[in-house]
Amino acid sequence: MSGWRKWGRWALAALAIGLVIVSILPLWWTDRWWVRMWDFPRLQVAGMLLIVGTALFFVQLGRWRWPLMAGVFAALAWQVSHFLAYFPPYPKQVASTSNCPARRQFSLLNANILMTNRDYSSLLQLVDQRQPDVLLLLETDEAWARAVEPLHARYPYRLSEAIPNTYGLILMSRLPMSGEILHRLQPGVPSADATVKLGDGSEIRLHAIHPEPPLPGDDSGERDAELVLVGRQVRDEGRAAIVLGDLNDVAWSRTSGLFRRVGGMNDARVGRGLYPTFNAKYPLLRWPLDHLFVSPHFELMQIDLLPDIGSDHFPIYFRLCLKENPSERKVAPSASPAVEAEAQNELQQGKAERREEASDR
Repeated sequence: MSGWRKWGRWALAALAIGLVIVSILPLWWTDRWWVRMWDFPRLQVAGMLLIVGTALFFVQLGRWRWPLMAGVFAALAWQVSHFLAYFPPYPKQVASTSNCPARRQFSLLNANILMTNRDYSSLLQLVDQRQPDVLLLLETDEAWARAVEPLHARYPYRLSEAIPNTYGLILMSRLPMSGEILHRLQPGVPSADATVKLGDGSEIRLHAIHPEPPLPGDDSGERDAELVLVGRQVRDEGRAAIVLGDLNDVAWSRTSGLFRRVGGMNDARVGRGLYPTFNAKYPLLRWPLDHLFVSPHFELMQIDLLPDIGSDHFPIYFRLCLKENPSERKVAPSASPAVEAEAQNELQQGKAERREEASDR
């Protein structure tokens, strides 16, 4: 029995060391997927650190006990510092409002539908219930494009590229909308740039994106570079703008933070909650992947995490109010030199990764 206890103590120590390592690993500013993947489960790792740190109080590890506990609780504090801002009473980045003229408010519904999901009726019923002004569907193939045709009468303005690689995109609006489908870095990864006209005639810019995630054999450089490009476009245009979609990144990551600083954008979740959209199938492995970022022209009226539609993502719904003159610049025309240098480096790395992938094919 004493042998088993000894092995148990050292297993606990090894687990503590491993959790500390994966906590600080994302400090390494690299695009390698096995580093960037640890940006995602910070809440889960924090929970494990709390359990392990508590367990260390009750085991005998000699002189290693207190250094291990110090490392574990330092790592716990580091993890919590990333997501603490998403819980009340932390100040909101996007102010709340309930007082908004009807012609200056509008709603958006974002749904990554999971390309292999064929539960079309759940999505259609959800759209009937919520009746968003703007609907963004991600991972749409031709079968999904046909399935949502009944919505065309209500959503006459559409931008679409339905493709069978899990990066198809359909952006639909019942408000007047014009724009184009773009391929900023990769030919098989579309995004949509649109101008939407509200009821009072105000025009806002809407960027719908779904970049690639960091996966085994596929680093995050192209995703990060696409976020930089979108952020720069938002800042260069200087008008009221929204970025909506599955960013395949969590909002507390360094890359998402860089995107917000480059674009002068605000996160609707800050001060309100995590609203985790992925993974709908595993309650203990969830984090926010589907996002809404807005320029300072907007205030938030409503945010709702919506029911399961058979996908691995939950849909998410937002209602916004345009509070400011949409053509008035509300952010500086450029970020700080340090931010611009970091963004330029990220852009160069992403383009280099794209060239390497193209040459391997």
